[in-house]
Amino acid sequence: MRKHLVHCLLVLIVTLPTVAQTAAPAKAATDLDPLALQVLKAVVDPIRNAKSFSFRILAARDWLGTNDQIITKFSASEFTVERPDKLHIKFRSQGEPVELFFDGTGQTELYSPSVKLYSTISTPKSIDGMLDEAAKKGIFIAVRNFLESDPYKSLTDGLMTAYVVGRTTIFDQEVHHLAFTEPGAEWQLWVVGGDKPSIRRLEVINKDKPHNPRIVVDFLDWDLNASPTDDMFVFHKPEDAHEIEMLKLTAEGKK
Repeated sequence: MRKHLVHCLLVLIVTLPTVAQTAAPAKAATDLDPLALQVLKAVVDPIRNAKSFSFRILAARDWLGTNDQIITKFSASEFTVERPDKLHIKFRSQGEPVELFFDGTGQTELYSPSVKLYSTISTPKSIDGMLDEAAKKGIFIAVRNFLESDPYKSLTDGLMTAYVVGRTTIFDQEVHHLAFTEPGAEWQLWVVGGDKPSIRRLEVINKDKPHNPRIVVDFLDWDLNASPTDDMFVFHKPEDAHEIEMLKLTAEGKK
């Protein structure tokens, strides 16, 4: 059961790369369409400026099967953020549900309530620092760019190309379609315009792995004026919960 939970935790921290995390050589200015960057900034700045916000995602992620065939798995997550030092994630996929608690006290807990197992890692006291430290431990959250203090900088560092594909519709909703490339990855955004711009869909293609696996994330229920309680970000350990050493078990599983 503990190894199964470790697998659940690894699913939460999908191994596909978060976008725009690698510095790239300088490219000609014509590779970056100013309009694409303008639209991107307009849609992520409200996230940066929000003191507290929440959203849900539905994700489809490619895995490589034992016969070298791409297998698609699905998951759903709920995110609640209070800047600069609080984050809560609820994750559900094919395995046990997992929650992440970060309250700025210097540690992050991952907990599966159905089996009452948890793991604790030491992290810095800001969301940015926590995400960086977690990444060093092999923990990568697919939408981490939108959780950071400056999403626009996080998304544009290392960009090689950016352009506007045009307007289209997703399930009868009109959106603006943007496309980007960076070393090792291609990614696209579909964003809602108007007075309340928001991100509707993200797709990342990993060019560094065989078969170019991808993850597609649909964003739902954006609330940039969320009012979470402090208690939401604190892990209250049940008396019958048991701690596991996630990273140690992960290493053993790779032998």
